Amino acid sequence: MRPYFDCHNHIGKTLNRVPPTGQNTQMCLSRFAETDIYAALSMPTAVGSSIVRGLEDIRDQNAVIARACRDFPDRFPIGLALVEPRFGPLAVEEAEKAMSELGLVGIVGHPPMKQEIWPMIEVAAARGGLCNLHWHDKLMERTAKAFPNAQFIVHASKWAAENLAKYDNLWFEVVQYPDGRGSEWDFKWFADKVGRERLIFGADLPYYDYRFLQRKIEAADMDDDLKDGIAYQNVLPLIQIYKPDWVMPDGPIATPCNYDPEVLWACEPDQEDRLTVLS
Repeated sequence: MRPYFDCHNHIGKTLNRVPPTGQNTQMCLSRFAETDIYAALSMPTAVGSSIVRGLEDIRDQNAVIARACRDFPDRFPIGLALVEPRFGPLAVEEAEKAMSELGLVGIVGHPPMKQEIWPMIEVAAARGGLCNLHWHDKLMERTAKAFPNAQFIVHASKWAAENLAKYDNLWFEVVQYPDGRGSEWDFKWFADKVGRERLIFGADLPYYDYRFLQRKIEAADMDDDLKDGIAYQNVLPLIQIYKPDWVMPDGPIATPCNYDPEVLWACEPDQEDRLTVLS
């Protein structure tokens, strides 16, 4: 299989999900080793702590990503910091620390966050940073227009393709489904709408068994250049904005741990593409 770069990778545990899900860095790399993912952009999970210690819990989650980037710089060239707008000015300060002290290049926000995250986007935009906000709606349109110095990764939904392609600071990620469970990808249609060079692959680990998506890409009715672009080539210029000297590894990493496949790819009984492993 061709090389893949995952633009949407989470490390950590999601505490409020039933059944629970999560992965540590070693499990993540073991999955990569089996699926030809050569490298990834990583970020903390959604609701990955109880926040009983306030910002210390957020800081610890960001430190995990910073360590992955430090210890495996070829596999995790850049990472994003989790932000929690509920902490107000302290959250803004924490975003600044994550970028200036931990070396993370931007922020990630999870629904149901809305415009209250803008002060943290300002922190990233001031540094030309990268944001994954999990938005693909009118708020994302206002945000892209308001922060032209930032780069944004957005879900490649049909609405996004129809309404957001005019903003050149957006990258459109191909995840498990374009418009909810059961919807199907028409990669050539999306390429025509947003530009072939802006479609990028997002595994969304540890939530999805992205092997299903890889098989869809490999079997799709599109030329190999577009497949290569989605799989890894298109994201390289984005990564090199922040790490100009980084190059894609020559091959997948050797697995750091030989997990039992039934553990590594455990899934929900009624949704075989939803992972349930908690590591």
